[in-house]
Amino acid sequence: MSKDFSKKLLCPGQGIVPTFKKNSKAVFHFRTIQPPSAHNVADLSSDTLPEGSKVIDDSRTMGTGPFELLIGREFKLSVWEELVRSMRVGEVARFLCPFEMVVEYPRVSKALRDLARQQAGESVSEQRTHTCSFSAMQGTGHQDLDSLNTTPLLFELELLQVEQPGEYKKEHWAMTEAEKDSAIPKLKEEGNALYKEGNYLKASDKYFEALSYLEEMCIKEKPESETWNEITEKKTPFLLNYAQCKLVLCEYAEVIRHTSSVLEFDGDNVKALFRRGKAHSGCWNVSEAREDLGRVVQLDPSLSKTVEKELQSLSSRVRDKELEERELLRGKLF
Repeated sequence: MSKDFSKKLLCPGQGIVPTFKKNSKAVFHFRTIQPPSAHNVADLSSDTLPEGSKVIDDSRTMGTGPFELLIGREFKLSVWEELVRSMRVGEVARFLCPFEMVVEYPRVSKALRDLARQQAGESVSEQRTHTCSFSAMQGTGHQDLDSLNTTPLLFELELLQVEQPGEYKKEHWAMTEAEKDSAIPKLKEEGNALYKEGNYLKASDKYFEALSYLEEMCIKEKPESETWNEITEKKTPFLLNYAQCKLVLCEYAEVIRHTSSVLEFDGDNVKALFRRGKAHSGCWNVSEAREDLGRVVQLDPSLSKTVEKELQSLSSRVRDKELEERELLRGKLF
């Protein structure tokens, strides 16, 4: 892309302009500004914004944190890579970019706003878009973005950090199959260590991350093929470990869901049956709990005492609950 943007240095950075290799990660804050009109922002000599300018987005307040851009990965808003390549770490600069360079901004902004809402726990529904040759004219569901039309934009960027390939942990979507495969044993070790420390939540995150890698690898294979079966078998210890963490955390629905996944592939897996039985017991699925725990004893009689203890505890809880319900009913009748 040719350098068609204008730049105003607001704060000098440190040292020289970094080397931006492919897959380098540039971390920066951004502020997107819609100028009042093209003619009065052509001159960027002033440190202040033109009167009537409107801030569209600010990474410091929108809830997603600094933006992380991987160099050379054909990001939709390619002008940001051009802008960042001209900066030093710690530098703050304002750039004026013509409409032709920012056509994709409304879609990028919408994606970031949706991400911020998801991270805040809000639901995000898909927005209908109009069929049109220019993506910037597609409806985003945000009036300020849909009104940009052919407007040039100002970007204020602060380059916080540049990390070279190998200096940072890649997001899973940026990893190769070989990188994912080599990361899986390490994630298991880290999860096991965290579990021994009693940090069950973080341990479950490690197991879940490994499962996501295996699932991505599995989905590319034909079901029931040799490779598919091998990957599915690799998932079993992670599913069981993840379920154990969730069992300790009393998240019984997660336990039932993940142990059931194991049992679909290995119907006689004792650990899966025992953990699912305890989870059923925890959420008052009494008949299902007794069925799973009874199956455990059939498959491994050496666990009879352990299972008997679980069944006695379940029966005691059931009796207490029935007594409580009778007392409650008696109180309502009399």
